[in-house]
Amino acid sequence: MPDKRIAIMGGGITGLSAGMYLARQGYDVDIFEKESHSGGLASGRIINGNIYEYGPHFFHTNNSQILSEIKTLANDELINFERTILIKFMDEYFIYPLSIFEVLKKLPKKMVFIAAASLIWNNLKRIFKKPKVENSETILLGYYGNILYELFFKNYIYHVWGIYPDKFSPEFAMERIPRISGSMFLNKLISPIRAKFGSKKSIKHFVENVDGQLYTTKIGYRGIINKMVEDIKKNGGKIHIDSEVVKIKINENRVNEITINSDKIHDFQVDGLINTIPINKAILMVTPEVSKVAKESAESLEFRALVFVGVLVNKPKVLPVSFMYFREHSFNRIYDSSYFSHDTVIPGTTILVAEISSGKQDRWWSDDKYCKEMVLKDLLREKIIEEKNVLEMNVYRYEFGYPIYKLGYEKHLNKLLDYIKNIKNFKTAGRQGRFQYVNGHIAMKMGFEAAEEIKKTLSNKN
Repeated sequence: MPDKRIAIMGGGITGLSAGMYLARQGYDVDIFEKESHSGGLASGRIINGNIYEYGPHFFHTNNSQILSEIKTLANDELINFERTILIKFMDEYFIYPLSIFEVLKKLPKKMVFIAAASLIWNNLKRIFKKPKVENSETILLGYYGNILYELFFKNYIYHVWGIYPDKFSPEFAMERIPRISGSMFLNKLISPIRAKFGSKKSIKHFVENVDGQLYTTKIGYRGIINKMVEDIKKNGGKIHIDSEVVKIKINENRVNEITINSDKIHDFQVDGLINTIPINKAILMVTPEVSKVAKESAESLEFRALVFVGVLVNKPKVLPVSFMYFREHSFNRIYDSSYFSHDTVIPGTTILVAEISSGKQDRWWSDDKYCKEMVLKDLLREKIIEEKNVLEMNVYRYEFGYPIYKLGYEKHLNKLLDYIKNIKNFKTAGRQGRFQYVNGHIAMKMGFEAAEEIKKTLSNKN
């Protein structure tokens, strides 16, 4: 449809996906991104010529349409990647996802029988009697039994999120934590079946399975992001960086104007709006102001912030695997960029990135020196690096890292979604826009679906 202007709030994966779809359809697309670069959580920072990712992230999907899309866009850039993960606990390293055989082999023999009995008992118990109130603790007890739950998950989840599993909605455990597996081989065996039939899965309550081939690029997920940006611009779309939407004006159940804060504050007329920034933040921008109930729901939803400490190390490879998880250190996980084939400016070096979950009130959020000191201390204590090989350390942050699925969050989220549903030309999508803990390929699908919905809305109007 010619002469239809659609604004997209946020230039992350979802916003770019929606922008690609609509620009190809001939719509006048404007994407507003408050940061100085596109990509959102899938991007990162370039510091002294090196890429320090938020994560990092890799591309994979069981959706043939999205896989074809990305291969068409970035086929020359894609590099096959094999993810390997170790969790350290009780001075032992465990491969993740947890294998029942490995767990029972490494645990003290006395504990093995108790853990096995607890695992069997809890699974049987759930068949005949479900808990009156489900939360992530009840789900994990059913997955793992009391002993393994206490050992591997309870305190670790608190370390990462700042709350215990019994205060989490059951959706957190169901969507993000796999059941204990007999072996890694079993998951690989059924992966092609998921890939064949998985494209019809709904993005609502999506349960993550790392299926199919994993991909990265020499510059991380940024390589895919750059190709998406090129495609949007090639088809006439515009991406405004350092530009933040600060007001959404509603008239007769339609968005007709937004206010932009860039080099100056100005109004911007729209025929449709897609939101991909935090849904609660967007709701509080609406004028006339939303109801007190909707406002309270918006203020009830919370995100967990992320702090990253990147360490340039004068070695080509440091870790024995791509990811390592820890329970007792300042960081909850680290990754080694050499496994992702990421280039560094100085040959023979690699980048370690330590990830720290944080509240905005925590010292991690405001004290760079403290972050560097604590991470270096833990890396040295773990004998992962030697101080003489540290070339530089950098601290960078991401405010809206993970949606926190607190008990009862669903009722608050649904109130916001219901409000937006009543605005005819307003759609919300993405990890932040739907307050849903999803990975990149699902965020892409959300973007495509939101674009299709806004297209139908504008078509029906005419």
